[in-house]
Amino acid sequence: MPSAPPSFIARLSIGQKLAVAFGLILLLLIGSFSATLVYLSRVNSYVDRHQRITIPGVITAADMLRNVAEIETRMHRARTHLSGADRVAAFHAIAEIERRTLTALDTYQATHAARTHPILYGMLEQHGQTDLALQEDMAIVAIADGLTSLRAQREDLAAAAAQSLDESAAAEATYEQAAARTQDIIASLIDVHRKIDTEMKIEGDRLVDQARTMVMGILGLLGLLIVTIYIVMKRQVANPLKRLAATADRVAHHDLAAQFEPWPSRDEVGALAGSLTAMLTSLRDHSTALIRKTKELEAFTYSIAHDLKGPLREIEGFSSLLEKQFAESQDAQLRHHIDIIRGSALRLTHMIDALLKYSRLEQQDLPRLRFNVMEMISSLLVERQQLLTGAPVKTTVHLPYSDLYGEPVSVRQAITNLLDNALKFSRHTASPAVAIGGQQTSTEQVLWIRDNGIGFDAGQTDKIFGLFERLHSPGEYEGTGVGLAIVKLVMEKHGGRVWAESTPGQGSTFFIAFPIQVH
Repeated sequence: MPSAPPSFIARLSIGQKLAVAFGLILLLLIGSFSATLVYLSRVNSYVDRHQRITIPGVITAADMLRNVAEIETRMHRARTHLSGADRVAAFHAIAEIERRTLTALDTYQATHAARTHPILYGMLEQHGQTDLALQEDMAIVAIADGLTSLRAQREDLAAAAAQSLDESAAAEATYEQAAARTQDIIASLIDVHRKIDTEMKIEGDRLVDQARTMVMGILGLLGLLIVTIYIVMKRQVANPLKRLAATADRVAHHDLAAQFEPWPSRDEVGALAGSLTAMLTSLRDHSTALIRKTKELEAFTYSIAHDLKGPLREIEGFSSLLEKQFAESQDAQLRHHIDIIRGSALRLTHMIDALLKYSRLEQQDLPRLRFNVMEMISSLLVERQQLLTGAPVKTTVHLPYSDLYGEPVSVRQAITNLLDNALKFSRHTASPAVAIGGQQTSTEQVLWIRDNGIGFDAGQTDKIFGLFERLHSPGEYEGTGVGLAIVKLVMEKHGGRVWAESTPGQGSTFFIAFPIQVH
């Protein structure tokens, strides 16, 4: 069954995924910023209209109201207290106030009326308050009619005063009624204008609420987008990397049975998974081949060792017979040759045994545990003191720790080899001494063995840990040249290190360091 093609997200690289994620966030932020600016501009436009329309409109209407009241007051004073030229002057002043009032009314109608502002009138339509605009129009017409009526009555009264005719009380009452009616209409216009202003405030509050809701919605959407991006990146990048890291750690600890799961994404994680899978396949192939070769080499080693040890036993056996047969011989050279043959056969046998021991150790997995290294050293010293035949050796032990984490058998072998070397190379000293000590740091436990023997040149430090490497001939000091190589191999198996410090004629100090196990 053919597999489904990868999704759009799966085809993107990690960089492209991040670019898409940040692009979406940026677009959302730009959109929210733009929408907020639009709403703020609309709110500011209503604030601006309030400053340009409502406040000046109320002021203009209040001026008209004051003008009508002043007209009424001047008319009453002119008719009751003035005469002649003063009355004529008063009528002219009243006519000027009438003119200013009509001009103010025209200004109101042209600038402050709701119908002259499409946005304002549209707002009234949305609120279902178009009757306020109608009431405003009717009030403007009524005010214009009232002012026209007052002007006509003022002209009649002025004409009568010019002809010295008596003015009737009814005419004065009619004038006052017209003035009072005009004032009431102007007051109603102010009330209508204030109601329109209230609708503007309601619209402004509505826009602010919409802007607040929009911002909260955008913030919620932004939070949802961020959470979604986090989940996608966690599933597409973080979790696969964790699984790859866990599998890689198993492989690093020689678990070649681990499997890198296939990842459908074509991003860097998918490429890494593919590369690691190919690497693991190659490691398995090489490991299988290495195991096969190792087994073949091990079989060959044991076969060669067996085949060599047979003739060597025969050589050693026959040389031993010859030694006994010619024990009474006076031929010193013959006895010397027999000794060389037998010693060489024994030395070669010991070398084969040491080589087999090294080979077995190299192939072993060393299970580690915590054991008491002080007890181990004490038992080794007791055994070695019983085997010593020369001058007594002064031994001191001072370890700052008693427990060690490692494989006890191989560690015992390594310490035994170092201790035997210290005893061997210090036995010709007048007062042989061997000291065992150590130190503990935050990362490792160090154990050292120091002797006061013959020492060696510091330039040969690396050489002495090689297989079959010797600094002295077998006639001077016995040995196979494998002991220190085994010490090095044991420390490598434990992930530790080994080194030596020495000065010719002043003894040597060998160090082995074990890493501290972190739980």
